Amino acid sequence: MEIYKKIVSPLLDQRDSETWHVRAREALHLAEANPLTLKLLEQFAYQRSRFTDGRLNVVVGGIELDNPVMVGAGWDKVGRAVAGLHKLGFSGVEVGSVLAYPQPGNPKPRQWMIGPGVAMNRLGFNTPGADVVAENLRRYRESGIPIGVSIGKNKDIPDKAAPEMHAVVARKLYEDAGYFVINVSSPNTPGLRKLQDKEPLTDIVQAVNGAMDEMGERKPLFVKIAPDLTNDAVNDVIQVVADNGLTGIIATNTTVRPDLKAKYGEQWRNEMGGFSGNDSDFRRMATEKVAHIYNETNGQVEVIGVGGVNSAETALEKIRVGARAVQIVTAIRGEGTTLPGRINAGIIEELEREGCNSVSELVGTEAKIYG
Repeated sequence: MEIYKKIVSPLLDQRDSETWHVRAREALHLAEANPLTLKLLEQFAYQRSRFTDGRLNVVVGGIELDNPVMVGAGWDKVGRAVAGLHKLGFSGVEVGSVLAYPQPGNPKPRQWMIGPGVAMNRLGFNTPGADVVAENLRRYRESGIPIGVSIGKNKDIPDKAAPEMHAVVARKLYEDAGYFVINVSSPNTPGLRKLQDKEPLTDIVQAVNGAMDEMGERKPLFVKIAPDLTNDAVNDVIQVVADNGLTGIIATNTTVRPDLKAKYGEQWRNEMGGFSGNDSDFRRMATEKVAHIYNETNGQVEVIGVGGVNSAETALEKIRVGARAVQIVTAIRGEGTTLPGRINAGIIEELEREGCNSVSELVGTEAKIYG
């Protein structure tokens, strides 16, 4: 790990971030070509094997995970490295965001490492479209790996058509998704975040629920929120979740706060894009949202925590305030391939120190600190 953080990561930070991200994803995809190369991937995992322990098992919205550390949406937008990421130690992978139609995204360059473990992106929902992602995910149907699909709308689709466009993606990926996430919190599509408001969000979730009803039965459905929402706005999302029988909330996406960007250079202050990664202020924003949801609902709404998770300590921070699982995106770049195993090993050490038999015993134990 030290070699990666001191030598490899700084070298990568000097190169085009998106290019090297795609190369890393495709390297994992190639490793999936046959069972031998997939098994060899474990040499890059923590202690050269996929870390497992029954005390790490969690259930989120009926989804069984063998540990609480998942890959968040944005790392594998196209669904080509699911088995590779799982072999490195992640319990599941959220793919996307996936749109109904292909979309190139914003002009390049559009992804940067602006500090150690700190990123900014304005990718803009770049995707090959739902049909291609569905074809990619088909190979994992017998894998048993929990796969989530984050769904959104193309930027040239009017807001009034947003419900049906989300439903289109849900139908096309229904057979391949273990759960769905409505992503109306990306800052990189103009006007998208206003779809987090109560009325448009209700229309979208009802359309997605209707699409799942048509396909057979409802799969777990989450809404992903921005860290920049006020608590009153979060309460509106909670109400939509409760009124429409959704599973829960993923908290949170990237932030657009100029002051956080400017900490890493004044030139970033007004640069369009979402900020994420190993920054204490950003991490706290996300953690506070997790705690607020847990406190407001008495733990009745399932929460997956995202934002600044890069160690066992920061994962446990999210879990202790109410997250049943955590997701990682930026830290994979900053910390390397051993990260999920190191986090899970650290969680086991903490369970032993506290005399707990399961990570679930820690969920929400410190949420009132933020109350």
